[in-house]
Amino acid sequence: MSTLIRLCGIAALVISLSSPTQAQLGALTGKGDSKDSKDKDNKKDKKKPPDAKVEAKNVAKYQDVKKNAKTKYDADTDFRDDVEQAFSELMRDHGERAYQKNTQISSRIVSVREDRWRVHENLYDNLLVQDHINRIGQRLVAAESERAFAFKVIPDPTPLAETLATGTVYISTGLISLLDSEAQLAYVLAHEAGHVEKNHWHERVMLEEYQKAQSEAQAKKVAGLRLLGSISGSMLGGAAGQGVAGKLQAGFFGANALGDLGANVAALLYRPLIVDWDTVEENQADDFAFKAVLDANYDVREVPELYVTMQKVAARDVRIGLGFLGDRHRIDQRLEHARDLVANAYKQEIDAKLKNGFLSMSAEHRNLMAELKRDNGIMAYYHDMFELARANLKEAVAIRENDPAAHYYYGKVLKQIGRTDDDLKLARDEFYKAAKFDVHDENFGSHLHLAMMMTRENNVDKKIVAEELDDYVTNYARWNLMEGTLRAFPPNLDTVYEYMTLYGPPNWTPKPPILPEVYEQVNSLRSSAPPPPPQQTSPAKVQAPAETPAPNQKTTPGKTPVPNVPIPNTRKK
Repeated sequence: MSTLIRLCGIAALVISLSSPTQAQLGALTGKGDSKDSKDKDNKKDKKKPPDAKVEAKNVAKYQDVKKNAKTKYDADTDFRDDVEQAFSELMRDHGERAYQKNTQISSRIVSVREDRWRVHENLYDNLLVQDHINRIGQRLVAAESERAFAFKVIPDPTPLAETLATGTVYISTGLISLLDSEAQLAYVLAHEAGHVEKNHWHERVMLEEYQKAQSEAQAKKVAGLRLLGSISGSMLGGAAGQGVAGKLQAGFFGANALGDLGANVAALLYRPLIVDWDTVEENQADDFAFKAVLDANYDVREVPELYVTMQKVAARDVRIGLGFLGDRHRIDQRLEHARDLVANAYKQEIDAKLKNGFLSMSAEHRNLMAELKRDNGIMAYYHDMFELARANLKEAVAIRENDPAAHYYYGKVLKQIGRTDDDLKLARDEFYKAAKFDVHDENFGSHLHLAMMMTRENNVDKKIVAEELDDYVTNYARWNLMEGTLRAFPPNLDTVYEYMTLYGPPNWTPKPPILPEVYEQVNSLRSSAPPPPPQQTSPAKVQAPAETPAPNQKTTPGKTPVPNVPIPNTRKK
C-alpha cells in the first residue's frame, strides 16, 4: 500500500510539472490553449541573443560538467581508456586531413575566354607568403611550450581559421586579406594556437565521452522507472476494475498511464547536459591570444580594430561572418572584451611597452600582402564576393603599382559593378595600366576590354582600337602555343617573375633547357647504369655468343653496350 501511495505522489508531481499533462487537463475542463497562450508561445519561440546572466550561467555549467568529467577521468580507468581511444582516433583523422592537404598541394594556370589566372588547391602556392606566416606564428609560441605548431595558408576567399589537434593552424587568404597589420594577423594565429595550448581538443573528447556515459546511465534509469510505473499502474488498474474483463482493461490502462508517468519523472530528474562549449573555448583562446601577442611585442591596441573591421565587412556580405568570426552577436561580445583588456587588465603592461615601442609592420609584410590580396581578390571575384574583391584589389594596386594582374582584375570588378561614369572611367584606366605594365603579355584580356571601352568614346582613334584588338589576338594565340613549354617550368613561375622584378632584370624570362645538352646527360646516365641481371638459361640450351657492338654504339668495360640517342642539331650556326 505504501508503494501505491508513493506512486500517487509521483503522479501528482508529474501532473504539476508536465506541460503536456496540463494541456490535457485543460482540454478536459474546457480550458485548453487560448489565443493569448499561443501568442505567448510564439513569442518565446523567437530566440533572442543571450544576455550576460545566461552567458555566465552557461560558463558555470560548463565548468561544473568539466569538473565532473575530470573527476571521472582520474578515477575511472575504463572511462579514461575510452577517452584516450577516442582522442587517438581524432588525432588519426586530423593527421589524415593534414596529409591530404600536404600531398595534394598544387597550382595551375587556367584560362576562361580572355582571362588567365592561377588556381591554387589545398594550400596557397606561394612559398614566401607561407614562410612569412609560419614565422609570425612561431614567434608567438612560448619557449617553454611542449607543443609543435605549423601555420599554413589555405586558398579560400571566405574568412576562415581552424586548428587541428596535430598543432596545425590553417588560416585562409580571405581572412588575412581583411587584416590591417601584422599585429592583427598575430592575434588570429595565436587564438587558433591557443586551442591546442589549452588542450581543447582533448577536453572536448573527454566531455563528449562523459556526455555519452551520462546518457547511457540515464537511458537505463528511464527504462527502470518506466517498468516500475507499468507494473504499479497495472496493479492499480486491476484493483479498480470490475470483473475479469474490466480488471484486464483497467490493468492495461494503468500500465500505460503510469509507465508514461515514470518516463516523464525520469526525464525531469535526468535531463541531458546542454553546455555551450564553443563560447567558453573561444573566450579562453581570445585571452591566450591577447597575452601571447603582447608578449611578442605586438601592439594589442589594434585587436579591437580587428573586430570593428569584421563587423563592417560582415554587414555587407553574410558569408564574411562564417568560420573564425562566428555570429555577429559573438563579434560584439569579443570586441567589448578586447576593449576591456586594453583599458583595464593589461593597461599598465601596455603603457610600459609603449616606452620602448611595439613592433611595426615590416616592408616584407606589406609587399607580401600585395600578392596575397591580389590573389584573394581574384578568387573573390570568381565567387561573386564583389565587395571583398574590390577592396582587396584596390589595396593591391596601391601597394604595388606595377602589378598588371591586380590592375586587370581591379578593372574587371569596377566594370562589373560600376554604376557611374566615374566608375567606368576608373575601370578603363585600370585596363590601360594592366596593358602598360604587362611586360610578359600574360593579361591579354586587358587589350580586349580597353578596346571595347574605347569604342564607346567620342572621337575614338580607330587605329588605336585596332592595335589593341590585334595585341589581344596575338598574345592570346602565343600563350596558348606556349602552354606545353610552360609545363616544364615550376608551377609558381608567376611568383618568380614578380621577385625577379625586385631582385633581377625587369624583363627577365626563364631560359629553356638546351636540348643537345639534355640528350647528352640522358646518354651519360644510361651508359653509367648498372648492367641488367644475367638471364637464366636451360642446361639443354647453348648460350648464344656475345653480340658484337655496332659501329655506332658506345662500349664500356664490363657494361652492356647502350645505343646512342640521336641528338638533333638545334644550335644556331
